[in-house]
Amino acid sequence: MRQGLCAAFFLLVFASGVVAEPLASIPNPRIKNGTWVTDMAGALRPETIAQLNQMIGEVERTRGIEMAVVVVRSLDGLTVEDAAEKLFRMWAIGKKGQDNGLLFLWSTGDRKVRVEVGYGLEGTLPDGKVGAILDAYVIPKFKANQFDEGVLSGVETLLGAQRGDPIVLPAVGKSYAIERWRPSGWSLWFWLSGPIALFLTVRSMFRRWRRYRSRKCPQCRTRMVRLSETEDDASLDQGQAAEERVGSVDYDVWKCPSCAYQFTLRYAKWATKYDMCPQCSNRTKWSTETVVERATRHGDGLARVTDQCAFCNYKVEYEKVLPQLTSSSSSSGGGYSSSSGGGSSFGGGRSGGGGASRGY
Repeated sequence: MRQGLCAAFFLLVFASGVVAEPLASIPNPRIKNGTWVTDMAGALRPETIAQLNQMIGEVERTRGIEMAVVVVRSLDGLTVEDAAEKLFRMWAIGKKGQDNGLLFLWSTGDRKVRVEVGYGLEGTLPDGKVGAILDAYVIPKFKANQFDEGVLSGVETLLGAQRGDPIVLPAVGKSYAIERWRPSGWSLWFWLSGPIALFLTVRSMFRRWRRYRSRKCPQCRTRMVRLSETEDDASLDQGQAAEERVGSVDYDVWKCPSCAYQFTLRYAKWATKYDMCPQCSNRTKWSTETVVERATRHGDGLARVTDQCAFCNYKVEYEKVLPQLTSSSSSSGGGYSSSSGGGSSFGGGRSGGGGASRGY
């Protein structure tokens, strides 16, 4: 009886040392405190966590890529692959529509590491390359119990691959080539982008030719001359000059050197913040929006909008209702919610299970 109680006691002590974290109980760092790292196992030094947050935050600001680093004691009865995929989907790491998210998951009790890659990054981080990065920069340090160095080195290399930094990797075998060229949504888009880019280039060249091609005067058939940007200003009215000044429209003035006949062609630009002004009918109206009260899951928000014209004195101010947030847009998805305040969630990215796992 006493031996049985002792055995039960030691089993309880052992189990308490390697408690598996249910995925829903892992705090989302963006919701908890607006950072990128969750270390439930307490395995990383505070300065390491600060350095990780600084690196990931910088890449998010400059390239829009989102990355979460998660350290747990053990998994909720899942493989590291299933846990990473579920956690990635639950938090929706990466920007919506770009799917440019990364997850570095380390289970200290299982001695497993997994890097989950969003759809949008599979072109630059195929499975084989991610595995090679783990083999070269993470696992050797983990085997030497240099865990902080391993996490820092792995995260820095993964982010560097997105910036186009040169990365030295060990020679890889045939399995890497197979994984790299496996059909996926991103790789199909990569190969289709060639003909699309060619089409866009040809169309751009055709439009340029059509705009700048030689023209003959309709009156005397003399070859006309296109005036320079400074010369054509004298032929534009004030509204047209204002459109050129703000960059919403470009005008070409063609003039005949023989009979002085001239005409003006208008080319509206598509990448501009300016719209048609209802008062002067020039493309010089622009809007600014100031959030007065942010929308929440419990109610609508309010914004103050100002429309004004860069040419005439048109100016209108009005209020705009910001729709109440849905659960999918205000939390990390997958039914996960957090009661802790501060920060904001990830952006709504997706993963198709790409990435690599390693043990040590």
